[in-house]
Amino acid sequence: MSDAPVPALARAREQKIEELSSHFANDDLSLDDLERRIERVYKATSLADLEAITADLRAIPPAPGAAVARRTAGGAPPAAAGMAPREESRLLAIMGETRRMGRWAVPQRMRVLAIMADTKLDLTQAVLPAGVVELHVSAVMSNVKITVPEGMRVINDMHAIMASVNSRADELPRPGEREGQFPVVRLTGVALMAEVRVRVRRREYLNDDDED
Repeated sequence: MSDAPVPALARAREQKIEELSSHFANDDLSLDDLERRIERVYKATSLADLEAITADLRAIPPAPGAAVARRTAGGAPPAAAGMAPREESRLLAIMGETRRMGRWAVPQRMRVLAIMADTKLDLTQAVLPAGVVELHVSAVMSNVKITVPEGMRVINDMHAIMASVNSRADELPRPGEREGQFPVVRLTGVALMAEVRVRVRRREYLNDDDED
Protein backbone atom coordinates (compact mmCIF):
# COMPACT_ATOMS: atom_id res chain seq x y z
CA MET A 1 0.00 0.00 0.00
CA SER A 2 1.23 3.54 -0.77
CA ASP A 3 2.42 5.63 2.18
CA ALA A 4 1.34 8.88 0.46
CA PRO A 5 -1.78 10.19 -1.30
CA VAL A 6 -1.85 9.54 -5.04
CA PRO A 7 -1.23 13.22 -6.05
CA ALA A 8 1.76 13.41 -3.71
CA LEU A 9 3.18 10.17 -5.08
CA ALA A 10 2.70 11.43 -8.65
CA ARG A 11 4.60 14.63 -7.84
CA ALA A 12 7.33 12.61 -6.16
CA ARG A 13 7.67 10.47 -9.30
CA GLU A 14 8.12 13.58 -11.45
CA GLN A 15 10.75 14.91 -9.05
CA LYS A 16 12.55 11.57 -9.07
CA ILE A 17 12.64 11.55 -12.88
CA GLU A 18 14.11 15.07 -12.85
CA GLU A 19 16.71 13.89 -10.35
CA LEU A 20 17.60 10.89 -12.51
CA SER A 21 17.86 13.15 -15.56
CA SER A 22 20.30 15.36 -13.68
CA HIS A 23 22.42 12.34 -12.75
CA PHE A 24 22.42 11.23 -16.38
CA ALA A 25 23.47 14.70 -17.54
CA ASN A 26 26.35 14.61 -15.06
CA ASP A 27 27.50 11.19 -16.38
CA ASP A 28 26.55 9.36 -13.17
CA LEU A 29 24.29 6.98 -15.11
CA SER A 30 24.52 5.13 -18.39
CA LEU A 31 21.56 5.22 -20.77
CA ASP A 32 20.62 1.63 -19.91
CA ASP A 33 20.81 2.35 -16.17
CA LEU A 34 18.70 5.47 -16.60
CA GLU A 35 15.98 3.54 -18.43
CA ARG A 36 15.97 0.77 -15.79
CA ARG A 37 15.63 3.27 -12.95
CA ILE A 38 12.85 5.17 -14.71
CA GLU A 39 10.97 1.90 -15.03
CA ARG A 40 11.39 1.43 -11.26
CA VAL A 41 9.97 4.93 -10.69
CA TYR A 42 6.66 3.94 -12.29
CA LYS A 43 6.53 0.67 -10.39
CA ALA A 44 7.13 2.37 -7.02
CA THR A 45 4.15 2.34 -4.68
CA SER A 46 5.58 4.44 -1.85
CA LEU A 47 7.91 7.37 -1.20
CA ALA A 48 10.37 4.95 0.37
CA ASP A 49 10.48 2.95 -2.86
CA LEU A 50 11.26 6.13 -4.78
CA GLU A 51 14.04 7.18 -2.41
CA ALA A 52 15.68 3.77 -2.76
CA ILE A 53 16.07 4.29 -6.52
CA THR A 54 18.75 6.96 -6.06
CA ALA A 55 20.07 5.98 -2.63
CA ASP A 56 23.37 4.80 -4.14
CA LEU A 57 23.98 8.03 -6.09
CA ARG A 58 25.77 11.11 -4.89
CA ALA A 59 23.81 14.28 -4.13
CA ILE A 60 23.74 16.82 -6.95
CA PRO A 61 22.14 20.26 -7.42
CA PRO A 62 18.45 19.98 -8.38
CA ALA A 63 18.71 21.96 -11.62
CA PRO A 64 20.74 20.31 -14.40
CA GLY A 65 21.17 23.62 -16.25
CA ALA A 66 23.72 23.73 -19.02
CA ALA A 67 24.88 20.18 -18.40
CA VAL A 68 21.60 18.79 -19.74
CA ALA A 69 21.75 21.05 -22.78
CA ARG A 70 25.28 19.92 -23.55
CA ARG A 71 24.37 16.24 -23.20
CA THR A 72 21.19 16.64 -25.26
CA ALA A 73 22.95 18.47 -28.06
CA GLY A 74 25.87 16.07 -28.03
CA GLY A 75 23.68 12.99 -28.29
CA ALA A 76 22.96 13.48 -31.97
CA PRO A 77 25.64 15.26 -34.05
CA PRO A 78 24.34 16.46 -37.41
CA ALA A 79 25.19 14.32 -40.39
CA ALA A 80 27.88 15.88 -42.53
CA ALA A 81 27.49 16.06 -46.28
CA GLY A 82 28.17 12.69 -47.82
CA MET A 83 28.38 10.91 -44.47
CA ALA A 84 27.36 7.25 -44.66
CA PRO A 85 24.71 6.14 -42.17
CA ARG A 86 26.21 4.72 -38.99
CA GLU A 87 25.34 1.28 -37.71
CA GLU A 88 23.92 2.61 -34.46
CA SER A 89 23.41 5.94 -32.70
CA ARG A 90 21.19 7.58 -30.10
CA LEU A 91 19.20 10.78 -29.77
CA LEU A 92 18.58 12.30 -26.34
CA ALA A 93 16.13 14.98 -25.27
CA ILE A 94 15.78 15.77 -21.58
CA MET A 95 13.45 18.57 -20.52
CA GLY A 96 13.98 20.23 -23.89
CA GLU A 97 13.35 19.95 -27.62
CA THR A 98 15.21 18.00 -30.32
CA ARG A 99 14.52 17.99 -34.06
CA ARG A 100 16.12 16.07 -36.93
CA MET A 101 14.93 17.42 -40.26
CA GLY A 102 16.06 17.89 -43.83
CA ARG A 103 18.66 15.58 -45.38
CA TRP A 104 20.37 13.54 -42.68
CA ALA A 105 21.88 10.07 -42.37
CA VAL A 106 19.73 7.59 -40.46
CA PRO A 107 21.62 4.71 -38.80
CA GLN A 108 20.53 1.08 -39.01
CA ARG A 109 19.53 1.22 -35.33
CA MET A 110 18.66 4.42 -33.49
CA ARG A 111 17.77 4.75 -29.82
CA VAL A 112 15.60 7.75 -28.98
CA LEU A 113 15.22 8.81 -25.35
CA ALA A 114 12.80 11.63 -24.53
CA ILE A 115 12.16 12.64 -20.93
CA MET A 116 9.72 15.51 -20.42
CA ALA A 117 10.69 16.67 -23.88
CA ASP A 118 9.49 17.32 -27.42
CA THR A 119 11.21 15.23 -30.12
CA LYS A 120 10.57 15.38 -33.85
CA LEU A 121 12.14 13.07 -36.43
CA ASP A 122 11.48 13.87 -40.09
CA LEU A 123 12.43 11.03 -42.45
CA THR A 124 10.92 12.51 -45.62
CA GLN A 125 14.30 13.64 -46.98
CA ALA A 126 16.59 11.50 -44.85
CA VAL A 127 19.07 8.96 -46.23
CA LEU A 128 18.24 5.47 -44.94
CA PRO A 129 20.42 2.36 -45.15
CA ALA A 130 19.29 -0.83 -46.87
CA GLY A 131 17.18 -3.26 -44.90
CA VAL A 132 14.93 -2.62 -41.92
CA VAL A 133 15.75 0.47 -39.84
CA GLU A 134 14.98 0.08 -36.13
CA LEU A 135 13.91 3.08 -34.07
CA HIS A 136 13.86 2.19 -30.38
CA VAL A 137 11.92 4.90 -28.56
CA SER A 138 11.76 5.42 -24.80
CA ALA A 139 9.35 8.29 -24.15
CA VAL A 140 8.54 9.47 -20.63
CA MET A 141 6.04 12.32 -20.22
CA SER A 142 7.04 13.46 -23.69
CA ASN A 143 5.75 14.10 -27.18
CA VAL A 144 7.51 12.22 -29.99
CA LYS A 145 6.47 12.83 -33.60
CA ILE A 146 7.92 10.82 -36.48
CA THR A 147 7.18 11.94 -40.04
CA VAL A 148 7.65 9.53 -42.95
CA PRO A 149 7.17 9.92 -46.71
CA GLU A 150 4.53 8.15 -48.75
CA GLY A 151 5.37 4.52 -49.36
CA MET A 152 7.57 4.03 -46.30
CA ARG A 153 6.29 1.16 -44.14
CA VAL A 154 6.32 1.46 -40.35
CA ILE A 155 5.98 -1.68 -38.23
CA ASN A 156 4.72 -0.53 -34.85
CA ASP A 157 5.94 -2.80 -32.03
CA MET A 158 5.86 -0.18 -29.27
CA HIS A 159 4.22 -0.62 -25.86
CA ALA A 160 2.09 2.10 -24.28
CA ILE A 161 1.63 2.55 -20.52
CA MET A 162 -0.80 5.35 -19.70
CA ALA A 163 0.22 6.67 -23.11
CA SER A 164 -0.79 6.95 -26.76
CA VAL A 165 1.10 5.35 -29.65
CA ASN A 166 -0.50 6.04 -33.03
CA SER A 167 0.78 5.30 -36.53
CA ARG A 168 -0.85 6.35 -39.80
CA ALA A 169 1.74 4.56 -41.95
CA ASP A 170 1.17 1.20 -43.65
CA GLU A 171 2.70 -1.85 -41.99
CA LEU A 172 2.12 -4.32 -44.84
CA PRO A 173 3.32 -3.98 -48.45
CA ARG A 174 0.82 -2.56 -50.90
CA PRO A 175 -0.56 -4.81 -53.66
CA GLY A 176 2.02 -5.07 -56.45
CA GLU A 177 4.83 -3.59 -54.35
CA ARG A 178 8.22 -5.20 -54.99
CA GLU A 179 10.29 -6.49 -52.08
CA GLY A 180 12.65 -3.71 -51.02
CA GLN A 181 10.94 -1.09 -53.18
CA PHE A 182 10.32 1.15 -50.17
CA PRO A 183 12.21 1.55 -46.88
CA VAL A 184 10.88 -0.20 -43.78
CA VAL A 185 11.09 1.20 -40.25
CA ARG A 186 10.45 -0.93 -37.17
CA LEU A 187 9.30 1.08 -34.16
CA THR A 188 10.09 -0.52 -30.79
CA GLY A 189 10.31 0.64 -27.18
CA VAL A 190 7.87 1.97 -24.62
CA ALA A 191 5.87 5.14 -23.99
CA LEU A 192 5.11 6.07 -20.37
CA MET A 193 2.57 8.88 -19.92
CA ALA A 194 3.62 10.09 -23.35
CA GLU A 195 2.37 10.49 -26.92
CA VAL A 196 4.15 8.94 -29.90
CA ARG A 197 2.75 9.72 -33.36
CA VAL A 198 3.79 8.53 -36.81
CA ARG A 199 2.35 10.58 -39.63
CA VAL A 200 2.70 10.33 -43.40
CA ARG A 201 3.60 13.49 -45.25
CA ARG A 202 2.36 13.73 -48.81
CA ARG A 203 4.69 15.12 -51.47
CA GLU A 204 2.78 18.39 -51.77
CA TYR A 205 3.49 19.09 -48.10
CA LEU A 206 7.23 18.32 -48.04
CA ASN A 207 8.03 21.83 -46.76
CA ASP A 208 5.15 22.02 -44.30
CA ASP A 209 6.38 21.13 -40.81
CA ASP A 210 2.93 21.62 -39.25
CA GLU A 211 0.90 19.47 -41.65
CA ASP A 212 -0.88 16.62 -39.88
